[in-house]
Amino acid sequence: MIRTTVLLFTVLILSACHSNSQLLLIAKEIAPEKPGELPIKAFASLPLIEQLTVSPDGKHSAFLQNTDGETVLVTQNLITNDSHILLKNNNDKSSIRHYAWVNNERLIVGIMFLEQSGHFKYAKTRLFAINRDGSNAKADLITINNTFNQRDNYSQLQDNFTVLPNDPKHVLITLDIRMLGAPDVYKLDIYTGERELVAYNPGHMRSWLYDQQGNVRIGIGVKETTIRIMQHLNAEDEWRTFAEYDAIKSKKIIPLGFGEDPDWLYLLAGHQGKTAVFKTNLKHPESQPELVYSDPKYDVSGHLIYSADQKRVIGINYAAESGKLAYWDPEAQQLQKRLDNTLPNRGNQIITSRARQHLILSSGATFAPVYYWLNEDTGQLKELIQTYPNLKPAVLAKPETVQIKTRDGLSLEGYLTRPLKSSTTPGPAIIFPHGGPWSRDVNSFNYWMQFMVNRGWTVLQLNFRGSTGFGAAFEKTGFQRWGLEMQDDITDGVNWLITGKIADPAKICIVGGSYGGYAALMGLAKTPSLYRCGVSFAPVTDLSRLVADWSDRHWLNSDLNSAMAETRVGKTWSDRSRLKETSPVNLAEQIRAPLLLVHGVEDRSVDIAHSRDMASALENARLKDFHYLELEAGDHHLSREQDRLQFFQTMDAFLKKYQ
Repeated sequence: MIRTTVLLFTVLILSACHSNSQLLLIAKEIAPEKPGELPIKAFASLPLIEQLTVSPDGKHSAFLQNTDGETVLVTQNLITNDSHILLKNNNDKSSIRHYAWVNNERLIVGIMFLEQSGHFKYAKTRLFAINRDGSNAKADLITINNTFNQRDNYSQLQDNFTVLPNDPKHVLITLDIRMLGAPDVYKLDIYTGERELVAYNPGHMRSWLYDQQGNVRIGIGVKETTIRIMQHLNAEDEWRTFAEYDAIKSKKIIPLGFGEDPDWLYLLAGHQGKTAVFKTNLKHPESQPELVYSDPKYDVSGHLIYSADQKRVIGINYAAESGKLAYWDPEAQQLQKRLDNTLPNRGNQIITSRARQHLILSSGATFAPVYYWLNEDTGQLKELIQTYPNLKPAVLAKPETVQIKTRDGLSLEGYLTRPLKSSTTPGPAIIFPHGGPWSRDVNSFNYWMQFMVNRGWTVLQLNFRGSTGFGAAFEKTGFQRWGLEMQDDITDGVNWLITGKIADPAKICIVGGSYGGYAALMGLAKTPSLYRCGVSFAPVTDLSRLVADWSDRHWLNSDLNSAMAETRVGKTWSDRSRLKETSPVNLAEQIRAPLLLVHGVEDRSVDIAHSRDMASALENARLKDFHYLELEAGDHHLSREQDRLQFFQTMDAFLKKYQ
């Protein structure tokens, strides 16, 4: 039996120069503003801790700590608690993207920088290596040769690395310094920066996959709209086509990774209308792939789970109704069952294993993520750190999974969350469409939703047609239906709230970001009498601009992205009438309800021009209660805590006027 104990784990920050001086950082309890209502910061702060990992020998941890808008990379001795700050970042024009232990002493870190050339905004990444005590830092791991006889490309993305098994000195890294857009694979020395070419790009390869022994085995390429998957059995073998398909017309095949036997490749492919996990033997291409795992209701599209020694594939982590860990290894199934019995009503994911000790991330719809440490030999399960220390399960509301029929008979899955002290009479409600739109809502922890529910709103999250995860056929029902049936689904969700006497028809608002922001604007324009107010964050407002931006922003795969945009949204010329009629920027005069429009100036996903044009159109239409806010350093994902707090404070004040 697993015994649950609580380890009084606090994040110890040490000066990088003085490892024996420690500053204790203890998250302060925040007093509520009124009974039942938590301060905005409890929801809108970045997680206290992210990306917690353990060194290969299990003696040290590393993590990203967010405090008052700053992010620091910290290492900590798990026995003595001695800690070091390795990197500090204010998340303004750069951010720490990811990192990994290469050996017990040294880490490699990917940093993202925001750049702009004229009106063109983009991001670049660079690599940084440093010892766990802050020594021997090296920021110039990747050097570019620009001599008179040879000129290399300044590779935009330089942090696509993979840690090698049994090699404490090197990582594999992909760089397109030889041919722009066609990255080769190099073995990189993490101390000196010396690199050795290990896989030459045969042309059009965009990404690579390695077996568990660290050999380059799979290349994935793009040419026009064709996806070509190449493979070879060993370094001396010629590259051969494993699979080839049209990304627009055919079913996808996505390589996932290798098991202990380097000849067996795990992949995702279609099965009975859904995506499932298969495995295939590369030595026998004539044999049929073997079905490993499928879900009759949801696409299985996630990441492989490996055994503690990182050799065997034992399961997959994917999104079902909530996050799901599916194991086909009996021993792993038993361990997971014991964990789930000890920590019920949430997902308990083993992140890292060291022999019979495991680092676990536990979270659920009413459980903000918490890290635990499990020692199987002693049976102890220790709580390490709460990522949102002021969001206890007692203050979070539990979503209910609901099924809603649309006007044309389609069944949609959604999640309805009521305030903890909800009335039996209809009350104020928010419909909260997700972004993407090629994504989906899952019944899991969502700080946006919990914030709105804490403020007394009932919230409906609806997976409208076109959402992913429910099979290719369901996803295709949303193609070229922006503002049409996709919007009608959201309207049907609102009417379901009304007919079910869940929501007061006079107090329904619509809130969303990205595509959800588009849906909020379209809802206010298409059904103006339905909503009391709306909040739109980082929305698409001009579909013709979106189609054009899609190719410009991803110019390396411009043919594929243009085709994808035209297939999913429409063609700028032949579909111009429909695109115009379903672009909110052209419908400003139809919007009557109060509106809050917010956009980050540094958004690299949806250009701020979408909101600036929308704001001008609304001002020209003389919308009375309209507020426009630009976040000067904000991005598409509210990555900076300052932007998240400012947006939530503004949204809170706005919504309270219409509750």
